[in-house]
Amino acid sequence: MIRDRFSENLRNDMSTDEWLICQDEYDPQENLKNESLFALSNGYLGIRGSFEEGTKITLPYLYVNGVFDKSETFMRELAALPNWLGIRLYVEKELIGIENCEIMEFSRVLDMKHAVLSKQYVLKDRKGRITKIEGRRFVSRNNVHRMAIELFVTPVNYEGIIEVENIIDGTIINFYDAPRFKVKHMYLTANEKLGEHGVYMESATRDRHLHVGCGCVLEAYRGEEKIMRNRMFNAFGEQAVEFGDFTAAEGETIRLVKYVSMYTERECPTYALHTTIKEEVDRFSEDGFEAELEKHSKVYDNMWEEADVRFEGDPELNRAVRFNIFHLMSTGNETDDRVSVGAKLLTGEEYGGHAFWDIELFMLPFFSYVFPQMAQNMENYRYHLLDAARDNAKKNGYKGAQYPWESADDGTEQCPDWTIEPDGTCYRCYVAVYEHHVTADVAYGIYDYVRITKDMDFLYGRGAEILTETARFWASRCEYIAEKDRYEINQVTGPDEWHEPVNNNLYTNYFARWNLRYVMALIQKMKEEKPEAYAALVEKTGLKDEELTFWEEVQSKIYLPRKEGTNLLEQFEGYFQLKDVVIDQYDENDWPIRPAILNTCKKQETQILKQPDVVLLLHLLGEEFEPELMKENYDYYEKRTLHGSSLSPSIYSVMGLKVGDDSRAYRYLKRAAFIDLLNLQKNTREGIHAANAGGVWQTIVFGFAGVSIDKDGILSVKPNMPKEWSSLSFRLHYDNAWLEIHTDGENNAAVKRLEGNPVQVKINGTTEEV
Repeated sequence: MIRDRFSENLRNDMSTDEWLICQDEYDPQENLKNESLFALSNGYLGIRGSFEEGTKITLPYLYVNGVFDKSETFMRELAALPNWLGIRLYVEKELIGIENCEIMEFSRVLDMKHAVLSKQYVLKDRKGRITKIEGRRFVSRNNVHRMAIELFVTPVNYEGIIEVENIIDGTIINFYDAPRFKVKHMYLTANEKLGEHGVYMESATRDRHLHVGCGCVLEAYRGEEKIMRNRMFNAFGEQAVEFGDFTAAEGETIRLVKYVSMYTERECPTYALHTTIKEEVDRFSEDGFEAELEKHSKVYDNMWEEADVRFEGDPELNRAVRFNIFHLMSTGNETDDRVSVGAKLLTGEEYGGHAFWDIELFMLPFFSYVFPQMAQNMENYRYHLLDAARDNAKKNGYKGAQYPWESADDGTEQCPDWTIEPDGTCYRCYVAVYEHHVTADVAYGIYDYVRITKDMDFLYGRGAEILTETARFWASRCEYIAEKDRYEINQVTGPDEWHEPVNNNLYTNYFARWNLRYVMALIQKMKEEKPEAYAALVEKTGLKDEELTFWEEVQSKIYLPRKEGTNLLEQFEGYFQLKDVVIDQYDENDWPIRPAILNTCKKQETQILKQPDVVLLLHLLGEEFEPELMKENYDYYEKRTLHGSSLSPSIYSVMGLKVGDDSRAYRYLKRAAFIDLLNLQKNTREGIHAANAGGVWQTIVFGFAGVSIDKDGILSVKPNMPKEWSSLSFRLHYDNAWLEIHTDGENNAAVKRLEGNPVQVKINGTTEEV
């Protein structure tokens, strides 16, 4: 077992192998990937899995969710904050670190069950001295302002004085290893002692001067005795360093604990940051590492009671699925509706921590079914930024609310107008200009959240306001073509970003129509059943009856392209006239190989897709399409999708099951589940693929377990289990009930109500109450 590599100092608290992600050797070229894999988050903040002593190749980023800054960059992005990880050990001025010594033993383990990152290594320095170091760290989910590192240091074949540096590093900059893009978002406002001992650093964002404070104390223990001596604080520019030392006998293990706390002025006034953090660190030190870790672990035990997915037959895949769920649920926030979940969570800097359409379509279903309070906060985040979406629509010449392609903290469009590649080439970025389907995706997210949670208070209040403004947007975005007596949406980009701009993208047009129809039906229902809520909506939005009449006309005449005389839906007008290219080769990881013809012609000149477009539409609105049509379109577009986005494999897996392509569906699940663990897209260094993580969960729950909500609003379970599995179990919240669902290898299913009111469910077509 993996935990047998560790001493009893750590082994007794470590989970079994099924919960562990292990790094068996140190390769500096793999550092950035592993920093993403081993990142820890608690919804409030996230820190990458860097080494305490520092390495040459590293992006040691710490983010607090919602702390954005722009400065010289193209967009407001999560600001890399002062990093509190630093602990350096010296023997006679020799740094005891993995890049300064011979590595005799090495292991690092992410314990997903309890959200703890552990390590153990044995190092030999140039003089032959051998030091064993074991340690673990966590960012508390019990108290999100507490973080800690515990190290067990053993001089194996020597004795004497070991010197220690406790460091907060304020020199951290975004895009540290990208010379063209480097930027420092924070400026220092305080670098001083925390109290009698310890270090404190305070900094502020450069644009809006949002203050962030961090303080920590490092203690050394022989048993229960504190033995750190000769403490000295120094402010070395933008580094806060406290020196100390202790003596250790040969073979003696000394325990070090670093107690850390962080706050921003969003939680307490700027003038109170230092005292608040000092008091928190003092209490944390008094409570002790083990006490907080136990509370933190209990929170994660409870979270896994909600979120775990268990299946028998493929343990490596099950661990990979848990890995995706772990990172997704670690970033969700159950207390703060000012923040959402970025495309790379809090694990890396790509996309600046921005919220995309990925939230509503890929992540929100997981949160709605598993952590509904987090889902509600994600919906409220969109509501808080509704006025910014209104301003965005007005700026672009439309009515209503146009949600930005990329959203940070203030709701303004954060997608840059230009993209610069690392080699210096520059090209115009049109995503925000043309990819308008995000507004319909936000509307769909409300619909999906409400049908799962039955949160009617949100629907008839904040939800109805958002929905009304999105309908207004689409009514103004559609263009009437008199000679054809139809409405079109021209110069637009659908989910497949390799064809931009196009006219009448089917996904966009179909969802514009769906958006209008759904809102019209909702308003009619509110008029009849919720007159007070309807009156409040009219007062807030100025909605008029003539608008509804116009919306009816628009939705009835929106053009939906398809190949005449066939079941083939046309991705956009003129798609079938493009050069037909199919994919027929796959690499050792079962990933499609780029067709050679793309070396001689541009992707947009062919039918090759980046990701599902029509197939995504069929997945989301499948009840509107006949099975034969869905299968024919799946077969056609699957052969032409290169999966240039991590969003792609999970959708093809779910749809493969819907149309009978079971074996390929399982292959797609494995591709999705291992995207980051195997670095299949060669960009895990930039952070975990959040939407893919949500897609992995959907593939299992909506695909192999066959969970859906039918047209009558009844939860349905109709398994389509892979031959590799003998059982599958997971839990869901639905309509204020908490349910456990179990399926076996014969596609039998059972639903058990754990809490809440009785609900009707449909199991393999038979309705029963549980």
